[in-house]
Amino acid sequence: MIFGALIFAVVWVLIALLLRHYPETMSGYNTMPKKEREKIDIQKLGRFVSSAMLAGVPSALLSPLMPTMVLYSLLLCWIPCGIVVAAGIYVNVCKKKFEK
Repeated sequence: MIFGALIFAVVWVLIALLLRHYPETMSGYNTMPKKEREKIDIQKLGRFVSSAMLAGVPSALLSPLMPTMVLYSLLLCWIPCGIVVAAGIYVNVCKKKFEK
């Protein structure tokens, strides 16, 4: 269980760091019209989503300490993914914060 949690956390961190350095790879950005892309501060958006992903890593690293498999899966996968979903909802609700 420790090895699986460690692998998940390392992959999650790598994806977050790649997203921070290459924010244009975010889903939907390349398919936007060029006019809409010019309105978005992609660096700020990439940093925000990357930070949200990194916020879920401690949960994944603590998951092997849980006594039941339900709590283990909750901390390993559901909480980090839930944080990213909440960040996505926040981005869509507060679009003005990520405009140039």
